[in-house]
Amino acid sequence: MAQPLLDAFIAWMSANLDNATLAHGYQNRMSGESWHCSSLFNAYETYHWPHPAIAHLDIDKGSDITSNTRALTALEQQLQRALAPAPEDLAASRAAIDVMIWGGVQNGNVSWLSNNAEGLAQLLIDTRDAIDSGALNHQLLLDPELRFNAGMTKVYSLICKQLVIYDSRVAAALGWAVVKFCKQVEPELTQVPPELAFPWASARPNKGISKQRDPSRGNLQFPPLQGGTLHAQWNIRASQILAAVLAHDNAKHSGFNQDDGTGSSPLRRLEAALFMIGYDLGGDTVTNSQPKATSQNEVIVQTLGWTEGWTPTKRKAFLYRLTDQGFETQGKSITRYPLQVINDTLNYLCRQFGRGQFPLANSADGVPAGTSEEGIGTAYYQAINRQQRVPESSRLAAILEDLGVIQLVSRGKKHWVLNLELLDANDKGALDIEPLLLRLLEDEAQD
Repeated sequence: MAQPLLDAFIAWMSANLDNATLAHGYQNRMSGESWHCSSLFNAYETYHWPHPAIAHLDIDKGSDITSNTRALTALEQQLQRALAPAPEDLAASRAAIDVMIWGGVQNGNVSWLSNNAEGLAQLLIDTRDAIDSGALNHQLLLDPELRFNAGMTKVYSLICKQLVIYDSRVAAALGWAVVKFCKQVEPELTQVPPELAFPWASARPNKGISKQRDPSRGNLQFPPLQGGTLHAQWNIRASQILAAVLAHDNAKHSGFNQDDGTGSSPLRRLEAALFMIGYDLGGDTVTNSQPKATSQNEVIVQTLGWTEGWTPTKRKAFLYRLTDQGFETQGKSITRYPLQVINDTLNYLCRQFGRGQFPLANSADGVPAGTSEEGIGTAYYQAINRQQRVPESSRLAAILEDLGVIQLVSRGKKHWVLNLELLDANDKGALDIEPLLLRLLEDEAQD
């Protein structure tokens, strides 16, 4: 980190952690409420992330920094137990899935962690060690198959020595700060220095106006965040830079470096502040809200929000997406799952099994004939008024598992349990998946 402009940015940011230089504001798209911070440290003071309860870790649901710190500490300990003294793949998969649920980045990640459980613990160990080495060109990090995204950055932030979560919100806020630095430094910079060109990622697609995550302004341009290698490399760089900011003499008396009784570290507090600012960069940026895709497939995924899934037993591939009306899938056929059908399926399972295990059991003939055992198939059959479409429940089960709503507990003859902590109840006490879908659709998740 000997580059003069990088050193100048670190000095500048460390001197402006607690003053109005990095004040910001926006309107929350989900609540409609206005949010404002008078400084970067004040952004931390307003930190809000509503996480679900984690019953098996004895963690209650919450939203403030203290509650989230307790949750992250429990998740970190769970991950560490899965990695040492002996790597345990299934425990590592379960622990990483819990992290995805905490961060609201289940879809696509849960199915990958479940399907790639074999060898997962050692993969996490090897990738952790590569990141901790600080070597950006480490062979493992250059692997084109490296899975490093908004979900995995959360996992690695808990097992690496000093790694922030680098998601689209933190990336956006870092670039936003760099733009301010470029305009305030003497002489003013007309291009973003390469060592400060934090790659950005778009907010999740939705029907409303997209939140602004691209910090680019005029000639001050930032590249899109594409690929696991680039994500991992900039996650390391961002962590090193932010650690240097906090270690600078200018930051000695900053609120970030004072123990506030929350149990959080200075680096985690700074990350939390950037996370709050990066929700929406607001009206002082004037660029497109989506990165340019490098292929037609990327255009589809970015525009429509499709996620790949596989049916539980026959492993048939399909695509799904979340909508405010339920789920849509496409493969050899197009199937829609309305909210009422999803809720009726979940409530049937809850009445029949409570917190107990249940199978897929969705024989096209056995369920209507009453000869199949109770399970997801029967629950779906009842939810669609006994229509002859029982096999459709295979896709539904895959989506519910990928969202963490049902959790796989037996891999031979597959059985699941309901994750009741993730679901809300309506005024009649019935399970309702709609609030979870709205949180994901409105980009409340830490993507």
